[in-house]
Amino acid sequence: MSRMGALQIAMTATALALGGSVAQAQQVGTASAVNPAATANLKTISIGQSITHKERIQTRASGSVQLLFLDKTSMTIGPNSDLTIDEYVYDPNANTGKLAATLGKGALRFVGGQISHNGDAQIKTASALIGIRGGVMITDGKGGIYSGYGTSTVTSGGQSVTLGAGEFTQTHAGGPPSPPNFPPPGFVQQQIALFQSAVGQTGGARAGTASAKNVADAEQKATGTPGGTVTGSGAPPSPPTIVSQINAIAAAFTQSIQTSSQATAVQQTAHDQPKGGDNNPPSNNPPVDNSSRPSAALTGYTGGVDLNVFPTSVQVGLLKGTSQINLDATTNNAQATLTVSDPQNPNFPTRTFQFGPTNGGYIDYKNFAAISNNGVLVSTDSGSVGQVVSAAIPNLTPCQCEYTRWGFWLYQSSNNTPTSNNPTETVIGTWVAGRPVQISDIPSTGQATYTGHVIANVNNATFAAGGFSNTVDFGARTGTVSVTNLDSTNYSGPVSLNTADPRNFGGTIAGSNSRSMTLQGSFFQGKTSPIGEMGGSVVLSSTNPNVIYFGSGIFAATKH
Repeated sequence: MSRMGALQIAMTATALALGGSVAQAQQVGTASAVNPAATANLKTISIGQSITHKERIQTRASGSVQLLFLDKTSMTIGPNSDLTIDEYVYDPNANTGKLAATLGKGALRFVGGQISHNGDAQIKTASALIGIRGGVMITDGKGGIYSGYGTSTVTSGGQSVTLGAGEFTQTHAGGPPSPPNFPPPGFVQQQIALFQSAVGQTGGARAGTASAKNVADAEQKATGTPGGTVTGSGAPPSPPTIVSQINAIAAAFTQSIQTSSQATAVQQTAHDQPKGGDNNPPSNNPPVDNSSRPSAALTGYTGGVDLNVFPTSVQVGLLKGTSQINLDATTNNAQATLTVSDPQNPNFPTRTFQFGPTNGGYIDYKNFAAISNNGVLVSTDSGSVGQVVSAAIPNLTPCQCEYTRWGFWLYQSSNNTPTSNNPTETVIGTWVAGRPVQISDIPSTGQATYTGHVIANVNNATFAAGGFSNTVDFGARTGTVSVTNLDSTNYSGPVSLNTADPRNFGGTIAGSNSRSMTLQGSFFQGKTSPIGEMGGSVVLSSTNPNVIYFGSGIFAATKH
């Protein structure tokens, strides 16, 4: 757990100890993280300090503050900001209330607690009024407003727009908000970096504050059980780090679309304009190579985690299944169909998720996205998307596959107010897909080694990646799989090719740390071989019944 997460748990314990009363000296929350140059009503803020009704929070260039309210709403106030808490009322018995604040200047990240789910949460800025319903909102202090989760209604100039997950609007004083769209290139990453502690800053935590013992004690005090959820709090947890990563990946893809589209337009214009009456294009502006954008139908696998938030609990399930990706060079669109089930729950109904084809885009064979009303699927092979992925996921050395593609997908339900029968759902997954092969393509003799990577959603590490190797003996119809350093675990063992259809293979291999991995995969076409690549799904589990450990993801590899 991060230091910030430990501090939030500790402050939650303090809030619960207060009994949720708003009558005690008008306290509405606590400063759960403070960096220098931050004041409340002109007095320097310290970590753990009470925040009261009508408090005015100001930060200077090196200052930032995170506030944790009694209903578990969290506000992170960036540098050079000025925020006043205008109104805060919270009834812990009914889990309802009202929160109103004015951001005079600067940047703010709002993570909704119980009030934003069952009551009224509003932020007023210099150019807009933002109503937040069960979600995460970021505003940059310059009129830019981004909804990372849930919904936000933005009103300015007498008009309103509603933002869903991953949508952005720009506001100007006296003018209407722009229609919901992707955020500007780099917006999400820049704002996330703005709210993080700078080098040498710790959020006010003393050395040892986030030790394993202190974290365990805080969890025990806040929840009554080690590692439990806050009983009766009614407030869903903040969106997992993985959701922020997916949003950053989607934002990076938007930048890839814009950059590539501009480059293609310039190149095509140069190609269409003859030089000096010559019908040939200038030598330094070669024609656009459309061979990098084939129409293609790819098949493969998917894995992920299904997070269901109920009023007083959170349930997490594993998903695995198949993927179908269609790339259309004529319409410049991408479409995806993912069919999943829960490998640990035979009663879980099979579900299908559809993305595209009318939204998103198909830049080239390495850069595409498919979007639905509630989610997004992106490829992660190259460009700025690949850079974000590499930075966000340690130990990832992606497969150097020619034809096989892989990436991420995210689904968020439109229900922002969970009930006992209707939770708020977030599904976070990975996918891999390649060009299918024929049974006759599988040789009956010889060996080949395939290398690449594994990436999975792991319950205690969000995304984790490791190296993958599979040495296949086609005569024996077996493979020997080795996975290295996947969440600090090595796996090895045999897999078998399917007797009736040797294009497919699978098995369960043993890992260190009392863990095991179940694989299911297929051979895919490569650039120089009809079976030059492979991909599949993985499910991770613990062989120790006293340890909770699980994960689900994919692998991709190419023949060497």
